[in-house]
Amino acid sequence: MHKIAQIRDELSQTVLERAGLIDGLFMGMLTGQHVLFIGPPGTAKSMLVNEFGGRLDGGRHFSYLMTKFTKPDEIIGSVSLKGLENDEYKRVLTGKIADSHFVFLDEIFNSNSSCANTILTILNERRYHNGTDVVEVPLIMMVGATNQLPSETGDELQAFYDRFLFRFELDYIRDIENLRRLFTLPDTGKFTRYTLGELRQWQSEVREVEVSEDIVNKVISLVIKLREAGVAVSDRRFRESRKVLQAHAWLYGRSGVELDDLGVLGDIFWIQPEDKKVFREVLFTVKMTVESQAAELLTEARQIRDRFRSLDDRARRQILGGEMNTRLAEITDRLRELTELAGIPGSVLRDAAAGVEEIHAEIIRECLDMDAEMV
Repeated sequence: MHKIAQIRDELSQTVLERAGLIDGLFMGMLTGQHVLFIGPPGTAKSMLVNEFGGRLDGGRHFSYLMTKFTKPDEIIGSVSLKGLENDEYKRVLTGKIADSHFVFLDEIFNSNSSCANTILTILNERRYHNGTDVVEVPLIMMVGATNQLPSETGDELQAFYDRFLFRFELDYIRDIENLRRLFTLPDTGKFTRYTLGELRQWQSEVREVEVSEDIVNKVISLVIKLREAGVAVSDRRFRESRKVLQAHAWLYGRSGVELDDLGVLGDIFWIQPEDKKVFREVLFTVKMTVESQAAELLTEARQIRDRFRSLDDRARRQILGGEMNTRLAEITDRLRELTELAGIPGSVLRDAAAGVEEIHAEIIRECLDMDAEMV
């Protein structure tokens, strides 16, 4: 984790306003899923990806700019002359996609049908049929970059687009101070690397991250609500969301997935950009379930306090005070459970917990004072 923190810090100093994209690249590597960057030219897409890919020590990195005229020979390998001599149609794969751990294809949707279909097979199966041989492809992650998405309907590249689990939109730097920094940005000279062995160990640790039944139910609720709102989250994306949540939690040093990790699903549960707004609205309703319960519990605690104060009869206050204290203790326990569920509690949870604790302490003091007066 220390090494990952170093790399994230180094990249963030070089490529400004791209922290979410850097995390996305790490999550792609940790889950073995593919990443797509969407944005205009000059937004440091290629710079970020190539810097990131170059840090995998011992891993083979392939990078290429796609055009409508790109031939399979350029990205898969040229036809083997030796193979032709033996009446076999094979390609020399060395140094190309099928021989690489990390692949970056710029302007990926410029791919023609021949290239797109070949790449799609590799993405789907991590295999390449080279003549009569089936070659196991070591690919960990492919990153694609594009200026625009393929058309919504009738586009043969839609299946290709769907294979990129993570999708990130980016734009030019907007913050004035960051623009100032960019203008005079020096070369940091720092280039922390990691090995394939370290990556495999990290991937193993990610798989051990706990996903509670409550989190599973929240994701199911999220997907159902998104589908009802017209966002077609596929079963495959739903299934892969578990790995994404585990990777995000691990990346932030947690041993279990928490409610705040659900936000990362916004990077995989969209097809068209407008879907992201729908996701934020639906996620808000799902996450607010916990906070709504907290607010209701605080309201109940206040009602208990008001009822206690309205009792004029001291004996009755003593009797009901015990019952009220028991209920307030139960409310406190429930708020503690909600806090654990949320992981990092929001202001509503914190305020509710503090408010209930204050009310409970107030009633306990008054009950003790009445007991003391009777003695």
